[in-house]
Amino acid sequence: PESQVTLAMAKKLKEKLLVAGYDVLMIRENDDVQLDNIARTVMANNMADCHIALHWDSTEKDKGAFYMSVPNVASYRAMEPVASHWESHNKLGSALVGGLKQNGVKIFSSGSMEMDLTQTSYSTIPSIDIELGDGASAHDDATLGKLADGLVAGVNSFFVP
Repeated sequence: PESQVTLAMAKKLKEKLLVAGYDVLMIRENDDVQLDNIARTVMANNMADCHIALHWDSTEKDKGAFYMSVPNVASYRAMEPVASHWESHNKLGSALVGGLKQNGVKIFSSGSMEMDLTQTSYSTIPSIDIELGDGASAHDDATLGKLADGLVAGVNSFFVP
């Protein structure tokens, strides 16, 4: 199930980020966490420098990784806090996709897909939902390691350009 793969991925990413010198706040560290997206966003806004939500798309096509970008709709991008933060959300997403690509991870289409999400609608820090593949993608330990390495490269390029 996606929740189990995502938790394994998050733990692997956490290890690699700690080694790289980052502090890491995990929104969940076990299977039994009942927090909705608003609660997760509020936690991140109050305790983090950025928020990266890891996911796998529900398709079964091995289509590759991409991030959910803020929709290019003037009225949406004019609302606060979106107006003040959408560019940093998309910059973080682009950095993460760039790090994945640099590490040989398959990227879907342009690497982004527009989506109105609670996370980016209410975030006051750079925040992104990243799909690391889908149901047909490999989910083995080596693949998760490769994905984690790519995400760390992306985080590095975002914070240390």
